[in-house]
This record gives sequence, C-alpha cells and structure tokens, in this order.
Amino acid sequence: SLIAMMEEVAESHLPGIAVHSSVVGSVDARSVSPPFAGLSYSLSRTQETFKLPPTSTLQPGETACGQLDSWPVRPLKPTSSTLPISHSANPKLAHLAERQARQNQLASARGLSVIPKPKVLERLESHLEKELRLLGCPSVGPHELRLQAHREVFDRLIEDFRTYKPLFSAIKNEYELFIAHQQEVLRELEPLKAKLETVKEECERKIMSLKEEEKNGEAGKDKENRRLHVVIEKMKAEELSLKAQVEALQKEVAQLYENYRSEADARKLLVSDYNDLKYRQAEQKAEECLTEEREDPVVLKLKLTRAREDLRTANLRINTMLADYGDVVPRRDFEVLEASCKSLEAELEAQRTDHFTLIQEHDTLQATYKELSSERDQLADELAQLKRSATPRPEWSRCGRYLKGGAERWAEASAGCSSEKMVDVLLAEIAGVDVSEIQQGASFQAKGLGAEVPRHLRAEGTIRNKRYGKKEACKLISGFWKHRLAATDTTQPLDECLFDYLMSVSGSEEALAVEEGYNLLDACSRLDHEPHVSLFREVLCEELDESVFHSWLTAQTHLFEALGQQAEEESVVSEAVLAEVLRAQCPAKPPEHVNALVASAVQHASVQDGKINFLTLSTQAAEDQPGPFALLLLEQSRRESREFVAEIANSLTGRSDVTLAEVQAVIESLDPSTPQVQMASALSRAFGIPAGQVGAAGDASSPLTALLSRLQSMCVHRSGPRPM
Repeated sequence: SLIAMMEEVAESHLPGIAVHSSVVGSVDARSVSPPFAGLSYSLSRTQETFKLPPTSTLQPGETACGQLDSWPVRPLKPTSSTLPISHSANPKLAHLAERQARQNQLASARGLSVIPKPKVLERLESHLEKELRLLGCPSVGPHELRLQAHREVFDRLIEDFRTYKPLFSAIKNEYELFIAHQQEVLRELEPLKAKLETVKEECERKIMSLKEEEKNGEAGKDKENRRLHVVIEKMKAEELSLKAQVEALQKEVAQLYENYRSEADARKLLVSDYNDLKYRQAEQKAEECLTEEREDPVVLKLKLTRAREDLRTANLRINTMLADYGDVVPRRDFEVLEASCKSLEAELEAQRTDHFTLIQEHDTLQATYKELSSERDQLADELAQLKRSATPRPEWSRCGRYLKGGAERWAEASAGCSSEKMVDVLLAEIAGVDVSEIQQGASFQAKGLGAEVPRHLRAEGTIRNKRYGKKEACKLISGFWKHRLAATDTTQPLDECLFDYLMSVSGSEEALAVEEGYNLLDACSRLDHEPHVSLFREVLCEELDESVFHSWLTAQTHLFEALGQQAEEESVVSEAVLAEVLRAQCPAKPPEHVNALVASAVQHASVQDGKINFLTLSTQAAEDQPGPFALLLLEQSRRESREFVAEIANSLTGRSDVTLAEVQAVIESLDPSTPQVQMASALSRAFGIPAGQVGAAGDASSPLTALLSRLQSMCVHRSGPRPM
C-alpha cells in the first residue's frame, strides 16, 4: 500500500517519473526495511534509475513538511488546472488569462522561467544589494564590507529556515572560527612578511652583486682564456715548426747516412781495386822482366823495322793533311765570323733606312727653305715700301737719357710695351705718378650692395677717384692696424672692422667711408710692391691669415725686448750682440738672412762708436710706414714660410689626399722642435677642426693642393734650426 501511495504522489506531483521497487522476489518479514527502503525512481526521457535515500536520514520535522518549491524549474507540461480561454465566463479574466498565456509563450521562446521567485529569496537579494550599495563595496573581489553584508544575509536566512538552523549555524560558526584563526595567523605573519621583504631585497642585492662578480670573473676568465688560446696557437705553431725542422733534419741525417754508406762502400771498392791493380802491376812487371830476359835479338830487330815503317807512314799522312787542309779554318772561328757578318749586315740595312729618311727630310727642308726665302723677300719689299711711305718709328731709347734713373730705369719700365703703352709710361715718369693712374679713369664703378661684396665696398653708381699716393695709403693702413689692435671684439670680420674705422675717419658718413675704401683698395693694388701694403691687401682679401701680421709684430717685440736685456748701455748693442740675439730669437733663419738684417740695422739705424742704437730700428719711417729693418724682417719671414711649405709639398709628392697624421709626421720630421701648441694651431686651421680635437682626428683628410694653400696663407715656418 505504501508503494502504491508513492506512485500516486509521484504521478500527481512529479509527472514523467516512474517509481518502482528494486526488490526482486519475496520479502522476508524479518528483513523488512523501513519505509522507502529499496525504492527508486527513473525519468521517462533518459530511462535512468535513481535510488531513494532511507527514511532514517531525514529529520522528523522534515517528513512533515509540505510540497517542495520547484523554482526555478520550468514545468514540463501544462497542469490540469489550466483552462482554455474560451471556457472562462468572465471576459476580464479571459483577457488576463490570454495575456498571461502570451507572456508565458514569449518567456518559453526565450528560454526563461515563467514561475516567479520565492518572496524570501527576493527579499534577501534586495537586502543584499541595498547593503552592498550603501557600504560602497567593490563589485568584485574579496572585501571585509562585502563579507559583513553577506554574513548578515546568511544570518537572516538561518532565522527564516528554523529546521536547518542548527546545521547552518554550525557551518557558519566553523567558517567564522576558521576566518578568525586565519586573521590571527595573518596578524602574526605581518612582521614576518616585512622581514621577508627585507630579506628578499638583501638577497636580490646579493644576487646582483654575485652576478656582477660572476660577470667580471667571466670577463677576466674570457680574457685569460683568449690569452691562453693565443699561447696555445703559438705553441702549436712552434710545435709544427719544430716538427718540420725535425723531419728536415731526419731527411738530412738519412741522406748523410746514405752518402756515408755509399762513400764507405766506394772506399772499400777503391781499396780493393787498388790492391788488385797493384797486384796486377806487380805480376806484369814480373812478366816483363821475364820477357826481356827471354826475348830474342832477331825478334827485336824485326820489331824495330816494323816501328820505323809505321813512323814513315804516319809522317806521310801528316804531310798529306797539311798540304790538303792548310788553308781551312776551324769551325768555331767560322761560326763567330758568320755571326759578326750578320750583325754588320743588319746595321748596314738600318743605316740605309736612316739615310733614306734623311734624304726625304732634306728635301722637305729645302722646300720649306724656298718658301721662307720667298716670304722673306716679300717682307723685305714691304719693309722697304713702309720705310719710304710710313711715318718713321720714334727712337724710344733716347728717353732714358733725360729721365731720372737713366737708361736702365727706362729699359725696365718700358720692357715689353707697345708704343701706346710707352707713351703712358713716359707721361707717368714726367708727372711723377704711377702708370696705372695714367691708364685708369677719373672714377670707379661700384660693385653693388650684395652680401658677397665686402662691407667697405658696398655702394652703387660711380665712386670718385682721389688718386691716393703712398703717403695717404700708408696713413690709412697704419691707422686701421691700430684700430684693429685696440678693438675688443677680435672675432669681427676685417671688412666690417675696416668699415668702422673708415666711418670714424670720415665723420660717420657712409658715402665718404665707401669712397675711402675704394681709393685705399686702388692704392694698394698700385703699391703692391711694398711689403706692408701687400700684407694689408692680402689679409683684407683673405689670401693671408691675420695671424701673419700679429706674428710679425710679436717677433719685433720679442727681438727688441731681448736686445734691451743684452744692452751694455741704454738701447745700444754691438753688431755681434745683435747677430747673436737674432740667432737666438730666430734659430731657423739661415746665416745669410741674419747677416742681411745686421747690415740693414747698421745702414739705417743710429750708429755711435761702432754700436747700434736698436731703438731707432723700431721707429717708423716717414709717411706712417715701417722702417727698412722691419720690412726686411717681414720679407724674410714670408720667404722662409714659402720655402718651408715647399719642403712639405716635396715630402708629400705623389699624393692627392693627405691625412692629419701624415702632415703632422712630415712637419715633425722637417722641424722636430716645433711646439705642440703651434703644431695644433696650424693643423686645426689647415684641416678646419677645433684645436682641442687635433689629437683625436688623425684620420681627417684634405686635398693636398688645398692644404698647401691654407698652410701658405698662415705663413707656417720653422721654429728651430734645420736638422742635420
């Protein structure tokens, strides 16, 4: 009856589940199990059987509970209490039923449950969401506030389910105890965690230091390993060399041993042959002695007759040979004479060819001579006609008798000039001006206002030609150098510095300053034979470096300071002292240059009792120009610079490009006493690199012609005597 009741309950509340007994056969009354023992159920879809638990596992209160809540399980099929829409008598209820049916169908199509949640569940979920929102807990991840909210919800759940309250409370207490224990353990482990971090950092530092030491050790080991590999390779090479020597010596010993054996065997054979020959000679002598003793006189007479006949026959043959071949030469002499004859024949053929060529050239020269003779006769006729009809050519050599300087001065001034140019030269000599002043006009054509035009020449139109002479030009040049030396900005370009000076001279009138600039440039071009004027023009046109002028002034200053220290009296020295000071201050000067400077000082300085007043050498001559001694010093310096640069060019002959290291080596070989500062300055300007980077720029290169031009513009010269 109990089984039947279970089947009815299953069919009425759980459709699709079949409840059956798993007991097969008869059941003994003594072995009857409690209710539901041995029962099972199966699903109609899967046909899988599940056993029911025994009733002893259920609490008394649980057996008396009502039906189980099936949420959120969907109903497998509609219940018998669901009525069709048409059977409802109330239209409103029918409308609501129809609406509910459509909602159920839509939810079924979406796969959602149409059964509402239990109210307890909804209340607990809303309370949990509200608490989490009020507490501001993070949405995910463990947190104490989230734990507190869930703890309160779980407490309410326990209060609502009184049947399971003891079990849930026990479970909660265990969790709470375990959480408290874990928190206590964490509090105890906090110091250990900090200590662990400290130990971790120390260990990491030790590991890094050990890695660094290991890296350094490995680098040292690698270096030692490479060194040992090199040593091993050298030892292997030595071993191979020694093996080759041993093999060569073994071969040589084997050869010597073989030669020794051959020589020993040959010596033995020679001794044997010698003994045998000696024995045979002894036997032959013995036989001859016996034969002589036994030979018959008649036989000897016959042999003598036979020997005389043989002698007569031999003499006859010799005479016949002399008669037949007396005029015949040996074959060796014949071959020598034949070779000599062939060489003479070849020379004869060459001489014949040269003779034929000379005959042709002679004929050509004769034809050319005839043509030149006819042209000469024609020119002679024209000359005679011109002498008769043309104006006679003036005798220009007569001008030399009446001009200052005589015929030599006139011949030098008029050399290679046409008649028109000779007229200009004659007018210049009469007027006492330069011939270029006669040839040029009364004004200059300005070069424009472009950036490529120097600042002191920027103008448009025509500039008046004032025809400056030597006095005006030297005055402007001397004033400019004083202005340049007094200027504080040494990096200012020379053309701008000259423009500033000309502005100060002309009263800040730009037009007058530019006019002074053009006239100064014209005077410099006419007075270029003057050393100091030529120096100014070349420095201004950037053909020479400005350091040339400063080095010239520095050399004069050092020279006069040294003379002041050596002076016996006030500013007076002897010729020997002057020569000695010149050699000490300028050790690279040749003796002839030193002698020329001493002679110039004696000629142009004030001499008292055979001693030179060197202060008169430093004073300038008239017209604001340096004295002869200073000009000679400048000329010698530039000449010595050109000779030194020529020696550098000869040392680098055949090279298109040269490096800084090569030029430095050449300069050091030519002038070992060059100071390093002067060397670095010259190389930095020659190669266009900073002076501080000269030592690290040994691979810097430059074309040889450009390099020599830059060295020439800096007037590089020797610092010490020439090496022997």
